[in-house]
Amino acid sequence: MEVVVIISKVLLYLCFSVLIGSFILLLVPNKYRPDIKIQKRFLQVSAISLPVISFVPVLDVILYIAPRLGLVESFKIVLTTYTVGTAWIFTFLGSMLLILLIAMAKPTEKSAFAYLGLAITAGVIVTIAWSSHAGSIEPIIGITSDFIHLMAVSIWVGIVLVVGWCSLNYKRWLPFLSWFSVVAIGCLVATALSGLFLMDIMVSKYTDSWMVPYGQGLLMKHLFLIPLIFYALVNGIIVKYAITKNPNFNPIPWVRLEGFILLIIFTITSIYSQQSPPHGNYLSDEAVSPLFRLFHPGVIDASSTIGFAGSINTVYFLFLSVFLLGLMVWAFYKRASIIISLLFSGLFVMSVYFMLMLTVVVR
Repeated sequence: MEVVVIISKVLLYLCFSVLIGSFILLLVPNKYRPDIKIQKRFLQVSAISLPVISFVPVLDVILYIAPRLGLVESFKIVLTTYTVGTAWIFTFLGSMLLILLIAMAKPTEKSAFAYLGLAITAGVIVTIAWSSHAGSIEPIIGITSDFIHLMAVSIWVGIVLVVGWCSLNYKRWLPFLSWFSVVAIGCLVATALSGLFLMDIMVSKYTDSWMVPYGQGLLMKHLFLIPLIFYALVNGIIVKYAITKNPNFNPIPWVRLEGFILLIIFTITSIYSQQSPPHGNYLSDEAVSPLFRLFHPGVIDASSTIGFAGSINTVYFLFLSVFLLGLMVWAFYKRASIIISLLFSGLFVMSVYFMLMLTVVVR
């Protein structure tokens, strides 16, 4: 069931991104973006999927307590007394409004449709933040931070995905970059700040959290931010320069690559969000991450902390990381396939991860 929950979270984030990105781009005048064709059925499928996908974590709780209380009674109790169930009811109502809005949309009322769709989708994101781990620990700060985090990422990912896969051409790409670069920077800042608040709520000490699965996932997510920022800079600065020199330069593959990196981050977030956050000082030897255990097989308990000590292996992986970063730059200039660039990005993240794990000392 855990795998199903993880997949449902990835799909949920993807649906939010498609909806948010589509509504925003519908509001942008044609002269500031390439020609885009957004299929209405994509919006319909995304809206219909929201209540179905978001019900999976609720079902997980129902099935967990059903052996003691019975399926029907568990269903009633979770929906009426558990936060995850009550929040889902509001998710369902918001999704129904969104489905009706998309079904009744008229081509002549594009702006009104997009504004309403954006507002309703944001409301549904609030209900998801309401049922989050952070929201259960610190209701006001947790829900607000989780909403800002998910909203900012959905805006960034949504625009990238819709432009990358629904563009009919790459005309007016420079006018598009002129405003999207600002939006992407704003989303990055909002994501970083809200992420710091969430970490403060969920994690007692960031580096010590690396010893447990939740912290490992958090570290992986942060490491993938490095290639993400790299390709964001490529798309915002280097591609802009390349287009001024060569109007036939096709920027769409690099936007798609940025989208792939963002989807990887979505997947990692979905995986580690299923783990218990290391809030507090409790840590048992059994709770240690198997990944962390590969590098540090000794006994780890509640008194264990993480320190850092460099070694020759640290230097090796540092040079390897720099080399792989250079290959990412080379792949862009040679216009290599996005699969090759994605492979270099993954190897770069692995190299930095190994460097950190080999530098860590358990005290």
